[in-house]
Amino acid sequence: MGCPKTRNKNDESQENCFRLREQDAHYSIEAEVRLVCEIGLRCRQKARSVFIVEGHHRYTDILFGFVIRELFLRLQNWVQLDHAVKLHLLVGTTLVLGSWIGFRRSLYRSSYQVKFFNLPLFRFVADQLMLILYFRVAVLTEVGGRQSVAAGDLANSTTKLIVYVFVLYTVWDVLGIWMAKAKTTGADGKEKPRYPDVSKSKEPEMTNQEQRPNWWGLLISFGGLGLLVLFWLLRDCLTPQGEFLGTTAWLLLYRWFKEMRTSWRLLPRA
Repeated sequence: MGCPKTRNKNDESQENCFRLREQDAHYSIEAEVRLVCEIGLRCRQKARSVFIVEGHHRYTDILFGFVIRELFLRLQNWVQLDHAVKLHLLVGTTLVLGSWIGFRRSLYRSSYQVKFFNLPLFRFVADQLMLILYFRVAVLTEVGGRQSVAAGDLANSTTKLIVYVFVLYTVWDVLGIWMAKAKTTGADGKEKPRYPDVSKSKEPEMTNQEQRPNWWGLLISFGGLGLLVLFWLLRDCLTPQGEFLGTTAWLLLYRWFKEMRTSWRLLPRA
């Protein structure tokens, strides 16, 4: 702000001029400091979010690696394996690799901070229980290649464990819908999403929008659970080979349905 252009320069006008200049300078510096602090806070929050997401991914990837190692230790003796063991490993490999791809493709699995006791924590626990069941499926047979249990018992044990896995898939989807519906009250007293939507950009960020409940994902998981329970109930009517091949085919179909659902959710909203 300029000084008044007047030839009558008295002390009072000069003092007012200098005071106005000092105020303008003070406001300008204060605005710059606020801008720098705001940018720094946003960068810190973004870095923290990226750290949480990447840390969760790496930790779970390591556990997946342990399971895949057990499967490959047995697959390397493919020629020596009994027919039932081969089919069992086919089911296990389809289950684990399909689940790993689904984990990496998931939109919201690790975008929210895990705390005691919040919904992301329970979803994280469900993830770890899935991995325990995957490991159990992988080690049902011996590494040496010989069948340690009867083919029928091996098929039934495999199907039963996968039923438990699908129970966890369904629970995970239910928790996701619960998160999408959860609300909290902001500082302004207005209601807002507790777990807002995540942007679909290359660097996902939290938005202020509400998530779309994944009802179709829940329906797919529940349908998969129902069909596997049917396999389990009809196990005496199926041969071990039919049980193994039917389970493998359904796992592939389930993953195809899930992939179509995920691709549809990635489309921008109208």
